Amino acid sequence: MAEKVYVVLGATGHVGSPVARRLAEARRPLRVVARSAAALAAHADAEQLVGSVEDPELVRRALDGAGAAFVQLPPYLGPGARAWQDRVAGILADGLEAARVPYAVALSSLGAQLASGTGPVAGLHTLEERLGRVPGLSVLALRPGYFFENHLSAIGVVRSAGFYAGALAPELRMAQIAAADVGEVAARRLLALDWRGREIQELHGERDVTPVEVARALGAAIGKPDLAYVQLSYADAHAGLVQAGLSEEVAALYVELARALNDGRIASDEPRSPATTTPTSIEAWAREVFARELRAG
Repeated sequence: MAEKVYVVLGATGHVGSPVARRLAEARRPLRVVARSAAALAAHADAEQLVGSVEDPELVRRALDGAGAAFVQLPPYLGPGARAWQDRVAGILADGLEAARVPYAVALSSLGAQLASGTGPVAGLHTLEERLGRVPGLSVLALRPGYFFENHLSAIGVVRSAGFYAGALAPELRMAQIAAADVGEVAARRLLALDWRGREIQELHGERDVTPVEVARALGAAIGKPDLAYVQLSYADAHAGLVQAGLSEEVAALYVELARALNDGRIASDEPRSPATTTPTSIEAWAREVFARELRAG
């Protein structure tokens, strides 16, 4: 009997791309899905589908015949962002159920156990709940900490103003992680298919770090070792996000996320362990990714 296909939704993103790459290296039958045909060209040996997870028919076609799938809610900055997340979570769950997919790894987040008050993370709570109700599906929810890639949004301010600004408290020590490390874990678990029913795995990164330590690492990577971190009020952070092009609604969601992190409502539920710790440090990521992106911009 032919081996069932692995499906990776969002295969060109920060997490999905390394998932697809590792599955291809393991020579698994692979179907990759993303909105950009040009970006999918990087996965030349896989079956490619171009489209959006907003399209129920596309999702059903993508998952047809799948033995396992990697699923996620892509970033969405348009109107009705939270309603959009909930609708797409339903589309993904319906697609997995219709295709009778036995295994799925879902990209979630620390804080996804909370139904509200966490900004965009609340959409991942919905995703976990919807997938958990799919008959016959064994779903592994990966809950990583704060992505290092979120710091790429600081490039403009770092370049123009010479400091890093945000709404997080300067000494807030929290789990932060490289997206590629999350992809590596997702691929490893997909290759193993070593869970049954509903499982949650937190991912805490190489170590917990503060915004001040992040700014120091970013600065060292770009030749500015004294790069400072400046905490913004929630009102100023909201205004800055709107000025950067986000809608009032989406800006409010991201400020709500910062408030939930500052207040400790989004935090690890389990202690750090070898299973939750990943290899990439903020210093290594800053040198390899942040500095490159700053130069490219």
